Amino acid sequence: MPAPQMTSDHPEQTPALKRELATLRRNWLIVLICVVVAPIVAYVYSKSQTPEYTASASILFTHESVESRILGVESSVVAEPAREAATNLKLASLTALSVRTAKAVGHGVTGIAVSEKVSVSPEGESELVSVSATDPSPAFATLLANEFAKQFVAFGRELESAKVERAQKLAEAQLESLPEAEREGAAGRTLSRRILELKALSTIQTGRAEVAQRATLPESPSSPNTKRNVALGLVVGVLLAIAAVFLREQFDRRIRDPEEIEELYGVPNLATIPASKSASRGGRDPFVVEAMMMLRANLRYIDAGRSRRSLLITSAAPKEGKTMVAWNLSRAAAAAGESVLLIEADLRRPTLAQVAGTTDGVGLAMVLSGATTPEAAIRAVGGVDLLPAGPLPPNPAELLEGSRMTDLLEWAEETYDRVILDTPPASLVADALPLLGMVGDVLAVARLGVSTRDSTEELRDRLRRLGAPLVGVVINGAGRPSERSYYRPAAAAPAPAPARRAKGQAQEQAAETAAKPSNGRPRERGDRAARG
Repeated sequence: MPAPQMTSDHPEQTPALKRELATLRRNWLIVLICVVVAPIVAYVYSKSQTPEYTASASILFTHESVESRILGVESSVVAEPAREAATNLKLASLTALSVRTAKAVGHGVTGIAVSEKVSVSPEGESELVSVSATDPSPAFATLLANEFAKQFVAFGRELESAKVERAQKLAEAQLESLPEAEREGAAGRTLSRRILELKALSTIQTGRAEVAQRATLPESPSSPNTKRNVALGLVVGVLLAIAAVFLREQFDRRIRDPEEIEELYGVPNLATIPASKSASRGGRDPFVVEAMMMLRANLRYIDAGRSRRSLLITSAAPKEGKTMVAWNLSRAAAAAGESVLLIEADLRRPTLAQVAGTTDGVGLAMVLSGATTPEAAIRAVGGVDLLPAGPLPPNPAELLEGSRMTDLLEWAEETYDRVILDTPPASLVADALPLLGMVGDVLAVARLGVSTRDSTEELRDRLRRLGAPLVGVVINGAGRPSERSYYRPAAAAPAPAPARRAKGQAQEQAAETAAKPSNGRPRERGDRAARG
């Protein structure tokens, strides 16, 4: 069966909605804090404020001008409603009105305090203007609103009366300037009649505004509006949560969703390994063993009918678990009866010997430099033939791309059922790049919470450019399965007694001694399979 090709469109690409839900799951704590804390803060803030009451009175304006009243005819000038309304609001906002109201109210109230407590606003497109006063005392707010409206009407009446008085004085001056004969004539009688009309108009002058409705005592406070503030707090909390999650996803490039790793690489996930400290140190974790059995089964399905038996394991960055995966996969394959050669091809920071619990003496570097043979450098550890890195060479990249490495892989594939290579991170150093064309399969390891999108994308692009046979990914660092899981591995067998343990160790040492001939060459695959 051919290996899956790396494509940009994964056949099981995660829908956008599912990715967003996964993002919310990863950042559920941030979302919870923002959505819960913001309304609580709004509620506490509302309850800490002093309740204030608002009382409102309405003033009605008329468009009839003083000139129309004086002349007794319709004015030829048509008033603009918008302009009239703006003028009335400007008039109501004059400081003189606040000062007049403060003097009328008394109790030490100043004009500035009245200006701060009273607001004037139009009521829609009507000729009504609302005068609202706000104060912690509902009685004082009512008094202030009614007094301000009263002073406004009186102020307007005074302005209109002043116009009438000026017109009356002008008419009287014109009458006095007429000769005696004209004063008794038609002109004099007209001016006299106008003077009488102006006097009467001055007596009944009410101005161009009147109080349409007095303010009544408010029963409930106008502020703080606790329900509105809590609702706004909830909206603000949601917006803050969205912004916080967005910023975290942009600045924290670590991957926390297994499906995102599959989508970035464009290949399927062959195994999900739970986080395990013991497995990373070379110990046996039953859940990790189960995951390795699944990985081995998937690899056998992919490799069915193929002649190449070599598998290169790499990662985008350090500490993603590639060495742990290589070691545990080798042990799983060996436990299943396969002859396995594990090659530590990381010649810069090798850790496989430490994980496997053996010393790092003669190894791959000496084999590639011609100082020793593969048979002499290979050691049996836990049923796996291990070729450690050995002494660190000054030129690891040159050694790995040389002909001796090619010959070593050809010999290993002819001798073993499975050849596994543990390489350095392929996106950081070029050591593993020559090996990509020498192996049958490539496996990428990514660790949740450690692997970043940037390094993963860089490794993916590099593998694509080189035509590497990437068959899948292994996701490390996942959550541990439930203890009641259906797939929970069976409990480990009890430890043997001290005497029996010593006897078993002696038998294993004797078996390993018999398994390796005197010339140091590994046995044929069939013999190894029988031993497994």
